[in-house]
Amino acid sequence: MHWTEEAKEARKKYIGGSDAAGILGLSRYSSPLSVWAIKTGEVKPKDIDDVVAVKLGNKLEQTVSEFFTEETGKKLVRVNKTLTHPKYDFLKANIDRKVVGENAGFEAKTAGPFKTKEWKDDEIPVEYLIQCIHYLAVTGWDAWYIAVLIGNQRFLWKKIDRSEGVINNLVKKELEFWNDFVLPKVMPIQITADDSDILYELFPQATPETQVELGDDIQKLCEIRDSSFADMKILERQIEEYNNTIKSKLKENEMGITKTYKITWRNQLERRIDTKLFKEEQPEMYNRYAPERSKRVLRVKVQK
Repeated sequence: MHWTEEAKEARKKYIGGSDAAGILGLSRYSSPLSVWAIKTGEVKPKDIDDVVAVKLGNKLEQTVSEFFTEETGKKLVRVNKTLTHPKYDFLKANIDRKVVGENAGFEAKTAGPFKTKEWKDDEIPVEYLIQCIHYLAVTGWDAWYIAVLIGNQRFLWKKIDRSEGVINNLVKKELEFWNDFVLPKVMPIQITADDSDILYELFPQATPETQVELGDDIQKLCEIRDSSFADMKILERQIEEYNNTIKSKLKENEMGITKTYKITWRNQLERRIDTKLFKEEQPEMYNRYAPERSKRVLRVKVQK
């Protein structure tokens, strides 16, 4: 689906299917913080209209729909409007198709050839599963079909039946997110490992010589962080010990095998740029290819 500028602006004012997994902290592509930042207008959503994978997915939506009809005999119709939850007007759905003669919707997806495992047996990628559950919540329909074309080589379709318990739990979480965080513009409590970029977008510039008193929760977090670093160093040394033990068994052999593993210890050449020498001898070129960029660096240390 191609979004107009007006539609993109309108999306800030409601929770859509692609937002749901991010709100729950179960998405690989968004997080509670990133969804919040966009809905509150703190940051602009990334423009992905020209991303090849997105454009290809939009173009293949019709193809996936046709495959589904050919395989199942179920006819599909487009729904050219935004659907709204009967009780909560900030819960909306922009769906791909409706199944003719059934109280059911349809979602078309495409995936690369290496995503086959994500669709194995009854599996559905969690982001898409939650997206369809959100659509069931908004529409009140009985089921949602989802079909995927994998690597232009394999076609699969699956059915998600309505579950009131699951739907009610999702709606509850979405209501809490909207009322507790979006409307009052209070930053979500849950921060993820993928939030580095969005945090920098929110707070790109540190105010010099300012300080804030942090609470006991951050004190404990810093302690856990230090402990995690200590554990990581122990694990890194342990892994290096395992590696060296394997090397000692390989000796001069390039390859070794076990029942389930193939192990190699090969010679290879590497080339590294001497940045210090490059800067000294070619300062103009160095500045061209290594321009200064502003960033904020986090350092945590024990006070003396």
